[in-house]
Amino acid sequence: MKKYFAIALLSIVSVCSLSVRAQVKDFLGIANHLGVNINVGTTGIGFEAATPITPFVQARAGISVMPGIKFHVDSDVDLGTYQGYTAEREIQLDGSLKRVQGSLIFNVYPLGNRFPLFVAVGGYFGGRDMVKITGQVNDYDPAMMGSVEIGDYRLPLGPHGEVRGALRTNSFRPYIGIGTGRPCPTGRLNFMWELGIQIQGKPYLWDDINKDKVDLKGIEDSDDTFQKIMDHFTVYPVLKFTLSGRIF
Repeated sequence: MKKYFAIALLSIVSVCSLSVRAQVKDFLGIANHLGVNINVGTTGIGFEAATPITPFVQARAGISVMPGIKFHVDSDVDLGTYQGYTAEREIQLDGSLKRVQGSLIFNVYPLGNRFPLFVAVGGYFGGRDMVKITGQVNDYDPAMMGSVEIGDYRLPLGPHGEVRGALRTNSFRPYIGIGTGRPCPTGRLNFMWELGIQIQGKPYLWDDINKDKVDLKGIEDSDDTFQKIMDHFTVYPVLKFTLSGRIF
């Protein structure tokens, strides 16, 4: 987690540094302003620093934090064959959407200063775990070698019956979007909205105890909440509303 913060902060510092150097040089009025903004949307709550590169392009770098919104899913636990019988149980699993992402995005304005319509291209990084999965099987004997059913897969239990996993995606996720507004406004304040997608690939089940991808198949054609996420979220929808301010 620390390295993701470091990468995101380095991106912000780079954008700020570029703006400061350009302010000193005042080269053709390009990249000579610094904007900061706060946003809210499907990526959570975010902060960005931005600067114009040319009259047609603005760069922005930032951090988005998704709060730890939780939901619950009932799941079957296979406790294996133990002392001549097969033990099964049902437990409640907790899913958490808590996630921290960095981003570096370029807004391209085809109409320049005439109208703030933009096409955004760039990427998000860090925050590989879309959903954290936790749970606990009480009175568990490690000799059982049990597992819990998550979607079409079986996630092995820990030595004390604990469940720790995640629905994981790629570390770097290309981003494209459209919107109106400027992250570094021409005036002091500006409102911006955007709609786009992170191209993240199909999420997979990660075993956070054994630190490995889960390939153990369980029930085929499961339709629980976790399997629906794995099946349908090959892209992550991004809708953000941003309030921008120009520092200089």
